[in-house]
Amino acid sequence: MSVSMVTRWWEERSALQRFDLYTRGTLYSMVAAEPLVALFITSAGTDGPSAPAVLRFVAVSAVHAAVAFMVLRAGIEWYLGRGVWPYRWTAGLLAATVAVMGAAVAVFGWDAPAEPGISDGVVTVFAFVLVVGVTVGALTPRLASPSLMVLMVLVAAAVVAAGLLSDWPVQSAFGAGFSTLFAYFGGWTAFRASVWMLGVVFELDRSRQVQADLAVAEERLRFARDLHDILGRNLSVIAVKSELAAALARRGRDESADEMMAVRDIAQESLREVRDVVRGYREVDLATELSGARSVLRSAGVATRVVGEVSPLPPDVQAVLGWVAREGTTNVLRHSSASTCVITVARDDGCVTLTMVNDGVRSASGESAGSGLSGLAERLGELGGSLTAERLDGDRFRLAARVPS
Repeated sequence: MSVSMVTRWWEERSALQRFDLYTRGTLYSMVAAEPLVALFITSAGTDGPSAPAVLRFVAVSAVHAAVAFMVLRAGIEWYLGRGVWPYRWTAGLLAATVAVMGAAVAVFGWDAPAEPGISDGVVTVFAFVLVVGVTVGALTPRLASPSLMVLMVLVAAAVVAAGLLSDWPVQSAFGAGFSTLFAYFGGWTAFRASVWMLGVVFELDRSRQVQADLAVAEERLRFARDLHDILGRNLSVIAVKSELAAALARRGRDESADEMMAVRDIAQESLREVRDVVRGYREVDLATELSGARSVLRSAGVATRVVGEVSPLPPDVQAVLGWVAREGTTNVLRHSSASTCVITVARDDGCVTLTMVNDGVRSASGESAGSGLSGLAERLGELGGSLTAERLDGDRFRLAARVPS
């Protein structure tokens, strides 16, 4: 495999994949280096064990490193929530740890340090520190940071105690203990921080995916809400005009043809608006919506009056109030037998209020003026506004929207 192929393969990886490969590669290489470090520390002793003994020790260390690698790999997957903890491999790792310790004592012994040089007993301590460090490093995905801190202190204290009980000089015993503590602090902190960062990066990636899914869901809800607002009103008008045309046709009136032409025009307008929704180019104008609401309600036999003037408003305020006018018109047609409707637009205290009051509310639906109101409340809430829908005395109903202007 050429360098260019490796470079191309690396460049094709995503940022997450690169970070994952880099982090795992670093941790795996630290574990895999155990046999090399074990071979290096065998040369530190003054007595120098035989070559076959050293090879046996390094071979046991290599087996331990291989098991630690399997535990670490599966442990990272467990930490990321993509697998189960490798209990069998963990048991094998602990057994391999004991085996390496036994091999170190058998090969190097536990002699007290001598001057000058380092005795084989100190080499045994180095071997203990190495194998325990790799073992705990492989277990870092499972161990919390406080547990690692406690282990650091306990292992360092055990090294000091073992040295003192073996008649080591106090300086040598405590030196070995502090060396162990500092080595573990650096190594285990690096392991734990790397695993933690890997988890954070994967969680961020999952969060971005969830955010993207939510954006898609919100767009679908917006699309459904817009279709409801458009088709709800227009289909209600089509239903009313179709009934009127049928009644006129039964009476032999020529006006039935005019009503059906109006139905055709409304259907074509609905088609254009649906296309605009799909393209995302549709804009709502409050003055146009109020004029349309008055025309539609009057054509349905509802005496409609618009009070107040639509002064210049921000586009988002005009749009949301336009949707209120549409939804209110739809609800008047669907949920009432209204004969009158008053639409009021007023401005005060930096806010604009649109109110629709109609009569003829049916008892079965007077408390609920259509499912589209929840969508309107969401639209208004995004601009700091509010929506009120309530039944008044008698058979009247009021829909009021208030939004900062």
